[in-house]
Amino acid sequence: MTIKIIQVNIWKGKFLEKLIEFLKHEDPDIITMQEVSGGGENFHENKSIDLFVELNRGLGLDSRLGIMLRNQGDAAAYMGNAVFTKGKIIADEIVRLKPFAEVPPPHLIVRERDWPHFPTNGLDCTIEIRGTKLHALATHGAWTREPIDTPEKLRQASIVAEHLKKLNDEPFLLGGDFNVPRETKTIQLIEAVARNLSAEPPSQITRSLHPTIHKIAKEKPEGLFVDFIFGSKHFTVKSIDAPVVEVSAHLPIRATLEI
Repeated sequence: MTIKIIQVNIWKGKFLEKLIEFLKHEDPDIITMQEVSGGGENFHENKSIDLFVELNRGLGLDSRLGIMLRNQGDAAAYMGNAVFTKGKIIADEIVRLKPFAEVPPPHLIVRERDWPHFPTNGLDCTIEIRGTKLHALATHGAWTREPIDTPEKLRQASIVAEHLKKLNDEPFLLGGDFNVPRETKTIQLIEAVARNLSAEPPSQITRSLHPTIHKIAKEKPEGLFVDFIFGSKHFTVKSIDAPVVEVSAHLPIRATLEI
């Protein structure tokens, strides 16, 4: 059976309409997504909208949202991970990498927000699709200004790796923005228990941040490869790439797999 998956950090939805149009055209079976947000946490010009609601309205897929944080005093302002699928989600689990918390809203913070220590999680959805059951997971790694290993990133990656080992040899696909490149110990912890499909042939992906939209583009014109799709041994990669499209500050990772 062929499975098409797209992994994308939607950068709090600044390009929401273009993103929905792109995803409808691509017509994937599974979407793993980060920085799904609502209210004051989103980058959309309309600060009152809930991106998860709008994505559901535009895509018409079964879906789950794993909220990582909300803003203090504003329950409508949140951020989290999401999974969308053409199949049916029969179970879901949130794997806390750091506990859920309410955080100060952006406009009350003078200095850069303390992203290295913000709440984050993994969302594990068990999906039935065309007679096959598999896990689709979305996660978002801790961010630091320099994309390097830190004790916190290694701790979180260890939690993800342990969760994958507990799936009892069931097929799984994990999409995430890990905020570090492949050569780090953080990614190697995941690679010890899962195949990095984004880096396997026929992949020629060298960057997953948009070359003109992402703020890192001027500092690192060669780009960074920090968004990945991992999978269990059950999958064969037929095609995988990172098209340069204006749907986010991150490039979507697009893969067609055989299971």
